[in-house]
Amino acid sequence: MKPAENRKIEIYSKKWCPYCRKAKAFLMSKGLTYIEYDIDDKSKAEEMARRTDRKTVPQIFINDKHIGGYDDLMETERSGELNRLLGIRPEDYTGKVWELIIIGAGPAGMNAALYAVRKGIDLLLISGDMGGQVIDTEDIGNYLGKKDATGEQLIYDFWEHLNQYNVKSVIGEKVERIIPGKEHVIRTDNGREYRSRAIIIASGTRKRRLGMRQEYVLTGKGVHYCAICDGFLYADKKVAVVGGGNSGLEAALDLSRLNCNVYLIEIQDQLMGDHYLQEQVRKNEKITVLTGTGIEEIRGQEKLESILVKNKLGETEELEVEGLFIEIGLEANSDFVSGILELNSRKEIVINENNETNIPGIWAAGDVTDIKDKQIIISTAEGAKAALRVNEYLKEIAD
Repeated sequence: MKPAENRKIEIYSKKWCPYCRKAKAFLMSKGLTYIEYDIDDKSKAEEMARRTDRKTVPQIFINDKHIGGYDDLMETERSGELNRLLGIRPEDYTGKVWELIIIGAGPAGMNAALYAVRKGIDLLLISGDMGGQVIDTEDIGNYLGKKDATGEQLIYDFWEHLNQYNVKSVIGEKVERIIPGKEHVIRTDNGREYRSRAIIIASGTRKRRLGMRQEYVLTGKGVHYCAICDGFLYADKKVAVVGGGNSGLEAALDLSRLNCNVYLIEIQDQLMGDHYLQEQVRKNEKITVLTGTGIEEIRGQEKLESILVKNKLGETEELEVEGLFIEIGLEANSDFVSGILELNSRKEIVINENNETNIPGIWAAGDVTDIKDKQIIISTAEGAKAALRVNEYLKEIAD
């Protein structure tokens, strides 16, 4: 490995930026340190613009070479170029059969790893990124003992705790398929295969999409899924938010603070989020609430130009907006087990009270499963439960 004094990593970021948090968490998972520049400092924003000709964060440099943003960083990792730049010789974890492989590095996955390693289980943690949905959460007030925590800090605390046990991990590879057997095979997007006697799937959830063609064409060109990430690009402009749950209400309020004029669109006849948030939205003069209304069409070719909405009376209206933020909930990250494990109509993995799936030797935990309550503290507990059941299983097959 290249000596730390000969390795310089720089990140231009903003405190509220989830992709900045993911980039920093990924570097932390590799044991790397970095210099961070907050572009709320005008001089740093101007410096970033000179060095990159980009406006979005994060922007990452390694030994003065511009890597780009978070997605660019992860592509550099998948290609092997990152290790070359850093002078790191990565370990090969494909040449053995692990006792346990955990898929996912959010609260369920990390707590499963903690409980498993403390039981002496030889395990590997695999995840496309670190932190799951939690790292995107600004304020967490319901995690016991962490009354003023942010999602970022909570995940960092989880990782530092887990790291005391020298858990082996592969962060930056996404699992594409599981092939069940006496020794389960896990295939990733890097073409690698890992083998294990037991698996815990804790792959969490991702943002849902509307499913319209122009939604995909214009993603990043006016269509977004994270107001706190990209809202600043639309300060003082007209925007729309789809979704009347907590995520949509919070996004509308965040955008109003940027002096945006916001259309909040909800297909149900009433908003669905917490009463307190509904009150905040209703009294905000920057937010126009359209309930009983859905999006019929997203318009624009090179960039978003407008959206066509339709209400329950069949009346249509074209809204000229520059930004569209889609906040319609989450769906389970279970595509890689589709047709293999039993899933419900919401694509969640069906488990029993012991976190077992329909295939022996494969467990699941957290938001990817069909448990009713999707909360951080419940996911961490589910991860612990699954690890304890795996420990029992490994003892049984060893006898």
